[in-house]
Amino acid sequence: MATIITGSSQGVERRVRPPALAGTWYPGQPDELSTLIATLQGRSKPVTEAAGSPPIRAVILPHAGYRFSGETALAGLQPLKGATFKRVIVLGPSHQKSFMGLVLPRATHFRTPLGEIPLDAGAMARLANHPMFHTIPGVHDQEHSIEIQLPLLQTVLAQGFQLLPLLVGQMDAMGFAQAAEALRPLCDDKTLLVISGDFTHYGNHFNYQPFPVDAKIADNLKTLDMGAVAKILSRDPQGFLDYKQQSGITACAFGPVMVLLNLISHPVEPRLVQYRTSGSENGDFSHSVSYVAMTFHATQNLAEMGPEMGVLSKNDMKRLHTLAITAVMAAVQSQGAVKTLEEGADLEELQERFGEPSGAFVTLKRSGRLRGCIGQLQPVQPLYKAVMENAAHAALRDSRFKPVASSELDGMELEVSVLSPMRPIASWENFEVGRQGVVLSKQGRRAVFLPEVAVEQGWSREETLNHLAQKAGLPPDAWRQGATFEVFTSQTYTAPLRLPTHSNGDGASDS
Repeated sequence: MATIITGSSQGVERRVRPPALAGTWYPGQPDELSTLIATLQGRSKPVTEAAGSPPIRAVILPHAGYRFSGETALAGLQPLKGATFKRVIVLGPSHQKSFMGLVLPRATHFRTPLGEIPLDAGAMARLANHPMFHTIPGVHDQEHSIEIQLPLLQTVLAQGFQLLPLLVGQMDAMGFAQAAEALRPLCDDKTLLVISGDFTHYGNHFNYQPFPVDAKIADNLKTLDMGAVAKILSRDPQGFLDYKQQSGITACAFGPVMVLLNLISHPVEPRLVQYRTSGSENGDFSHSVSYVAMTFHATQNLAEMGPEMGVLSKNDMKRLHTLAITAVMAAVQSQGAVKTLEEGADLEELQERFGEPSGAFVTLKRSGRLRGCIGQLQPVQPLYKAVMENAAHAALRDSRFKPVASSELDGMELEVSVLSPMRPIASWENFEVGRQGVVLSKQGRRAVFLPEVAVEQGWSREETLNHLAQKAGLPPDAWRQGATFEVFTSQTYTAPLRLPTHSNGDGASDS
């Protein structure tokens, strides 16, 4: 059913998204719906204690019809009974259409049999400026993953919250991380994040039968689902992604959970509240869906616990610098090859010390003048690989310069920069010139300056942004309106480009 236009208020067109599931997935009459939810609340018994401190910042809830998953969903929500929130963000997968990124609704309100919920217009306007968030007509109209949560939220939480409903589409690891950082500023003390999704979908109907329907199927399903839950409990987005690829688990919760896992860090305590399967409930495992309820507790809200870069020691930075030199020399000598780690490097040691993904840049200078600079803003590969690859590319593939020749290596300077994860800021005025690097995005154009650029040039904040806009191919003052900004910090190590004469025992040069 399409969104209904019901007039305007203060010049803003009022668009109401009506319920698509009322009368099928749950009762369509308010009294009958309230009675059913009250009955399910009385039956919902979590297998672990989810209440208590620290506060709940996020929940994972299943989204099938209430007779299948309502008890499990309410087990996850019960600890929040009567809680007051200003905003509730619901992330759900799209079962109707495929798309990239995340989709905002075109509505101003979502309606259920229990009443209307206003959408957070300010948050929606802010996200609409981000390149990963889109508005696609019709995508929200029939989707159940968000709607199914709304009557439960209306019943359990205190009234007065605004809703931010987002459908999560196809993304790679970097995309999920970027989506999480775009949402982070919204996840304050007055916000609850709801992840709507089911786990294993088993049977011919779902084209997924990794094991037969036999006496062991309940245990096999639980083992499969608990493997995914274990990655969530350990707050491991890469592990969760790897598990899906290795097991093939048909969990529609995957995308929303990936966003969540990129938002949380070690201060967050995940708790498994309840696990059930439809097969166990109705005795038919030929067509079974798994339901999981989890709560995520933290003293600090998610907006305040933005990802921070672990501080590397000086010896670690020197080790990375040596790796970069090795890659540059190999690339220049072969005019194209990136030196592989198997050629003379201790792969096991590098994986242990520098195996976490991280953004990194490598900059080459000769006589104080830039000679090449290539990097990655996002943590898409292990740090040691990022440094070696970017070093070779800085020497040969910076389109602004000719490839570096062997004769130029003597006297060249090499700088390695290891970046913290990027996070969005509300305004250019929040950019701390000299301490932070900055990324400007506008009209499909994008440019970045590392933190040291403004310092080296002696630029003010406004001058830095003028030059950044020009670098993006925009007018110098284009940053003043309609642009979005992300910031990051970096650790740098700069030294002449020469291989060490001998090692001090940790792989770093004595010079």
